[in-house]
Amino acid sequence: MKVRLARRQFADLLAWTASQLDAKPTNPVFAGLLIEAAEDQVSISGTSYSGDARATLPADVMEPGRIVVPGRMAAQVVGAYNSELIELTDADQQLELAAGRDVFRLSILAAHDFPRLSERRSVDGTVDSRELASAVRQVAKATDSDAKTIGNELWRSAIQFVADGDRLLVWATDRYRMAARTIPWTPAGDQGQLEALVVGSSLEAAVKGLDGEIGLSFKGKTFGIGDQVRYSTIGLIDPGKRIPFGKFPTGGFTTEAIVPVADLVDTIRRTVLVAGDGKPKILLGFGSDDITVRAAGDDTGATAMNHLDGQHLDGPAIQIACKPHWLQEALAVTDTPDVRIGLFGPTKPIVITAADPEASSYRHIVMPIRL
Repeated sequence: MKVRLARRQFADLLAWTASQLDAKPTNPVFAGLLIEAAEDQVSISGTSYSGDARATLPADVMEPGRIVVPGRMAAQVVGAYNSELIELTDADQQLELAAGRDVFRLSILAAHDFPRLSERRSVDGTVDSRELASAVRQVAKATDSDAKTIGNELWRSAIQFVADGDRLLVWATDRYRMAARTIPWTPAGDQGQLEALVVGSSLEAAVKGLDGEIGLSFKGKTFGIGDQVRYSTIGLIDPGKRIPFGKFPTGGFTTEAIVPVADLVDTIRRTVLVAGDGKPKILLGFGSDDITVRAAGDDTGATAMNHLDGQHLDGPAIQIACKPHWLQEALAVTDTPDVRIGLFGPTKPIVITAADPEASSYRHIVMPIRL
C-alpha cells in the first residue's frame, strides 16, 4: 500500500475511530484499526464488543492495500505531525508514515484476524448534527458510567432514542436522575414509533465530529448512526428493570421558582467548600423572598449558608437536600440563562426545566437525599 492524503483530516478521523475502541481489549485485534486504500479513497475501520466505526476520506492512492495498525498509537503519531500532507507506505511488516522529512514506523497487525464489519444500513430518518450532539451531551449527565460493572443494570449507563412522528426523544436515567430532550426528526416514510437503547459512552464517542444531516438506523440487532463521512454501529441494551419514561413527573408542582443558572452554580460551588474532603451534601431552601444554599462539613465542623436571588412563583416554603454535583452537572449543560425549579415536597424529585418552555425542551430530574 502506498497513499498520500491530507494529514489533518486523516488525524481527525483516526482519533474519532480510535475513540470507539475498547479501552482494555482482551483480543489484540480490537486494539487495531483497519486501513484500506482503493481507487481514490482511504477507509479507516475499528471494532469492539459493543459495535464498530468506520470513516472514509479522499486520497491519492498509488498502490492499493489493506493493513491493520495499533489504533490509538497511530492516532497519536499522525496527530503529532504539523505537515499538510502525509504519505503511508507498508513494507517489511511495518507502516511507514512520512510527513516532510519526518518518518515514523508502526508495526502491522495481522489483517486476516480483523473481523468483517456489518454493512451500512438504510436510514430510518435524519436529525441535525448540532441538535443531536447537544441533546446527547445534556442527557448523558444522567447516566452512570460505572453501571457496566453492576450485573444486569447496564441500562443505567444507557441513552434511549424514541422516534415518533416528527420528534425524537433522547433520554437517560441512572435511577437517581433523569434527563430528557426532544428534537426535530425527519422520518424516512411512515416508520411508526422506533426505539433504541444504547451505551451512553459509545454514543457520545460516535456523535463527536458528525456534521450536517445525520442518519439513524433503528432496525436490526444494532443501532446505526452516521453522516456522509463517518458511520458507527452500537449494540442494543436490554432495558431490564429500567424505569419507563412516563413514570417521571412533568408538572403539578407545589412550589416553583425561577433561578439564574450562573448564580445558582456559583452559590453551590462556594457553599460546598466547607465540606472538605468528605461527601458534600447541600440543603436548598425555597422561601418567599430568596433561595438559600446550606452545607456543613462532617469532618471540618465548618458550615455555610449563602443566598441568591430568585423568583418564587408559587407554593409554600420548602427545604430539600441533594448531592451538589448532581445539580451542578444538570445546570452545566442547560441551554437557557434561567431555569425553573419545580418541587413536590422535601422527599420528592427536583425537576429542572427552562424558565421559558418555548426556549428549550431540556428537562432534568434529581432525587433528594436524607441528611
